[in-house]
Amino acid sequence: MTNLIIKATNLSKKYDNNTFALNNLDINVNEGSVYGLLGQNGAGKSTLLRIIMSLLKPTSGNIDVLGVNPLEMNKSIKQQIGYSSDSMQLIPWLKVGEMLNYNGVFYDTWDVPYVEQWVKKLDLPLNKRVFSLSRGNRQKLALIMAIGHRPKLLVLDEPAGGLDPLARKDFLESMIELINESGTTVIISSHLLTDLERISDSIGLIANGKMQIEMELEILKNSTKQVRIATKNNVLEPKLKDILKMQKTEHSITITFKNWNNDKIKELKALFPDSIIDITHLSLEEIFLAYT
Repeated sequence: MTNLIIKATNLSKKYDNNTFALNNLDINVNEGSVYGLLGQNGAGKSTLLRIIMSLLKPTSGNIDVLGVNPLEMNKSIKQQIGYSSDSMQLIPWLKVGEMLNYNGVFYDTWDVPYVEQWVKKLDLPLNKRVFSLSRGNRQKLALIMAIGHRPKLLVLDEPAGGLDPLARKDFLESMIELINESGTTVIISSHLLTDLERISDSIGLIANGKMQIEMELEILKNSTKQVRIATKNNVLEPKLKDILKMQKTEHSITITFKNWNNDKIKELKALFPDSIIDITHLSLEEIFLAYT
């Protein structure tokens, strides 16, 4: 049985204005996986990641990270986690090399050769002060700070938004390298769905503070299909289950299904016997748009 690195049940976070950032959310992140966290702005992704990092206290519900409640983590467990976000607060007057050295003091497993390798790979200027770095270079620095101790769990909140395509490619390769070398578990929130599709094993989609979908990426892609039906006759809207989205013209209809299986093909052929039926595989971005 696979161990769970993160497990939460009925997790809620309510703010003073009576709005829920999270509302009875469940999440299960398997050890050694890359878990892609999806959702529109304001869905609750960053709130969830901050609770995982013990930066926020939930209003109710239960959560375990590396086997303990985040609010009860000791130093040893905290040293097994890496964290990076697009709003990381860095010390502006330090040089990049000084910032990395300062960060390394807090980790018994800080790997200097590994850090130097990534500084070179991401072309990060060690002698520049943090305040003078571009947004992209600040994000590169935050990434290296998050992985320099080779964490068991890596929590990433929009980590690559300011990186150019080449640097993003290097970043994605670093995730794969971490997993292959040391079995690091990664939970990553990003609007770059093509990037998530390349590296994720599992997907969680949050909407209005609730977990709407949680499953392996391949299962999600195999169970979500777009079907286009073209006919010479006027098209009537079919009364079928599991329709996510439907667009209709006079002689065609395009339907996006969840929970797709071969029985639905038989139903469609029975409903539209003289029609052309095309089934299309969808990308993660297309699936996200269909669900949201």
